[in-house]
Amino acid sequence: MRKILLILTMIFAMSIQISEAAETPIVAVMDLGTHPGAVPIDINILNAGRVASDYTVEKLLDDNQFIVMERTIIDEQLEEENLKYEGIIDPDTAQRIGKMLGAKYLIYGNVNDVTLSDVGTQVLTSGVTVCTVGSHVILRMMDVETGAIVSMSKGEGKSKSSFTQIGSPMYMITVGTKTVTQDSVHNAIQKAAYQATEILVDRMLNGVSKSNDKSKDKSKRKKS
Repeated sequence: MRKILLILTMIFAMSIQISEAAETPIVAVMDLGTHPGAVPIDINILNAGRVASDYTVEKLLDDNQFIVMERTIIDEQLEEENLKYEGIIDPDTAQRIGKMLGAKYLIYGNVNDVTLSDVGTQVLTSGVTVCTVGSHVILRMMDVETGAIVSMSKGEGKSKSSFTQIGSPMYMITVGTKTVTQDSVHNAIQKAAYQATEILVDRMLNGVSKSNDKSKDKSKRKKS
C-alpha cells in the first residue's frame, strides 16, 4: 500500500512539473549588436554584444519567468540554416528565426554605447586616474506567433574605473583617449543589461496581465 501511495505521489509531482513547464513560455535571446561608431573599437573586439546577451540570459534565469534556450542550441540551428544575425533584426526575419527555434518569444537589441564621464579625475598625487564607464543596452521582445513587439526597454549601467601610470597594467581598454579596466566595462554592460531585462520582463508581464483583464471584462459584458 505504501509503495502504491509513493508511486502515486511521484506521478502527481511529475504531472505538476510537466504542467508548469507547459505553461512557462520559451524565450530565445539573440546576440546583441553595437551601433557603428557608438562603441570604441577595443570594446567591439571584446564582443560587447555577446557579453550583453550573456548577461541578459543570466538575468532571465535568475528571474525564473521563462524557459531560456541554450545558446549552443541557438547557434547550431542558425548555422544549419546558414543564418547569422545580431542586433536589431527586421520583424519578418525575427519571426522566422523564432519559429525555427520553437520559441514563444525572441529577445534582441543593441549595446547602444559605452562612454566615459568624470574623465581624468586625479586622486591626490598618487598618479591614479578615476573615470566612470557608462553603458546603455536596448532590448526588444517579440511574440513569435503574432510578430508583434510586446515589450521594449532601455537599461543604463555605470562603473568606476581607476588607472595608474605605474607599471604595465593588464586587461586594460582604451576608450577614446583614456585607459580603463576591462572589468569596469563589463560591469557597466552587466548593469545596463540587467536593468534592461528587468524592465523588459516587467512591461511584458504587465501588458499580458492587462490584456487578460480586458478579455475578462469583455466576456463579462457579453454574458450580462
